[in-house]
Amino acid sequence: MNGSPGLFRRRAAIRSLFPTLAGFLILGGLAFAQTDKAALNGNLPGLADNQSPVIIEQNASRNAAIYRIAEGDCKIEWIAWNNEPGLVRLVSTCTRSLVMQMPLLAQIVETFLNHDPHAGSLRTLFWGRIEPDYSPGLHELSFRLALAAYQSSGWDKKRGRAGNGDINGFVKDLANRAMIYPELKALFAPFHKIVYFSCVEKVLVIEAAKLPFYEQLKRHGVKAKDRLPFDCMAWFAVADMPDKGKTSTP
Repeated sequence: MNGSPGLFRRRAAIRSLFPTLAGFLILGGLAFAQTDKAALNGNLPGLADNQSPVIIEQNASRNAAIYRIAEGDCKIEWIAWNNEPGLVRLVSTCTRSLVMQMPLLAQIVETFLNHDPHAGSLRTLFWGRIEPDYSPGLHELSFRLALAAYQSSGWDKKRGRAGNGDINGFVKDLANRAMIYPELKALFAPFHKIVYFSCVEKVLVIEAAKLPFYEQLKRHGVKAKDRLPFDCMAWFAVADMPDKGKTSTP
């Protein structure tokens, strides 16, 4: 796999996306402070040809193929269920920023698309909670969601509610509109696929002062008593990139 022309082309494509990714992270008033600046400049350890291999395990008890990769303190699993073709679960236990996880994630996706019999049916990526449930963990998606809600006229930060009364729908639309997941968008682009929030459940809201990244939020004008969404169960839709000249919206 490491010597294939297709892999080299995809790695070059991933590298070329980082200037665009940097723009996503800086524009729109979100200024995502947890992103590694060296990574955004293309200094990405792990893109060399001697990367850690992806291990594929056929797990009978879970009726799933599990794609695993590990490097240092980073362990990532991509679980593809045989009885639900098209549905995969991404499990990352890693203290690196999402940008710095990209080389490992790219290897996982590459291996899955090349080897899994159900790869052509890929349609849903289950992320689970966007707030990490391990320690220490980065809170990038949580921070971005909270800040985007604070900056949205559709969010009542005093009561901690969506103005339209549909908190799940509001968070889903906000996550797509504010593009809180540019790393995933960049990850799938070299494979000619698009990704977007498709379903949200169990949104959690809390006073900003109780969030571990409150000091970052304060720099954007967030007050201690502002009630903001910071966590949810998230599903992403994955689809083939539309033909040139056509558009596709979530």
